[in-house]
Amino acid sequence: MIVSHTRKLIFIKTKKVGGSSFEMALSAFCGPDCVITPLGWGDEKARQALAGRGAQNFENTRWPDGSVSAGGFVAHETAPSLKARIPAAIWRDYRKITIWRNPFDAVISRYYWRRRTLPGLDFGAFVAQNPDLIDVNTEIAPLSGPARLDTYLAYENLEAELAAIGLGDVWEVFRGLSAKGQSRPKEGASVAEIYAQFPGAAAAVARACAEEIAHFGYDLPAS
Repeated sequence: MIVSHTRKLIFIKTKKVGGSSFEMALSAFCGPDCVITPLGWGDEKARQALAGRGAQNFENTRWPDGSVSAGGFVAHETAPSLKARIPAAIWRDYRKITIWRNPFDAVISRYYWRRRTLPGLDFGAFVAQNPDLIDVNTEIAPLSGPARLDTYLAYENLEAELAAIGLGDVWEVFRGLSAKGQSRPKEGASVAEIYAQFPGAAAAVARACAEEIAHFGYDLPAS
């Protein structure tokens, strides 16, 4: 999570969308007063080398109006939690953004991340056993209600959508990064082919992610 006073921007970090790489890139445009939550140790070192700054101001955060948010902000802080903890003027006036990804694709990346420690786990079993992981992003960044964000950037069209909101310079840094990207094989079965091997998995994802599928018009990618 990042609150950038220099860009008047709040980035809420959803899961398996390239969020760590995006935070590394955005940190390069942050000032000393911005709020930046920690990354994992390796990514944090890479961010400091790239951006000249790492995690900062995330504990007992002092805001420009002099108020203090006690306790520490965390990487995947939810939008409702942030709305309750940061000054109302900042929540109102800053652009609140996140990155969203087709859930049929995102679940596969989440599976490969989990499989690093459970090498025998197959995709169908992962989907069946982890329904709480499939729809986690709507909890972090609600699509409706009082904590709804201003901008949901499409992972699949990120370059154009960042340019449209004046963050083309962040894209230029982001495009060269791949934090955590090594978990998923670069080559292999397509999204559609993976689901074809596990017929119940697509239906399970469709049920769990019905809200976001309807909201963004997602479908199972073709081969």
